[in-house]
Amino acid sequence: MNKLGGYITQLMTTIIDSQENQFVKDLALSELQRLNVDVSEFINKHMKDDIDKIKETEKKLLQEDK
Repeated sequence: MNKLGGYITQLMTTIIDSQENQFVKDLALSELQRLNVDVSEFINKHMKDDIDKIKETEKKLLQEDK
């Protein structure tokens, strides 16, 4: 994951570099947006998995109480 952090930092540096070509800046911004979507999808998937596990556990515990 450390490599990804360095990659993201390099993209951000490219975007704010005033001497960088605008086309290159746009490419870096597009790549950051793509990464954002990928990370968001990952988080949402795993949050859903966690929520499903919690609901399943609650259901089992409620059935044990009966």
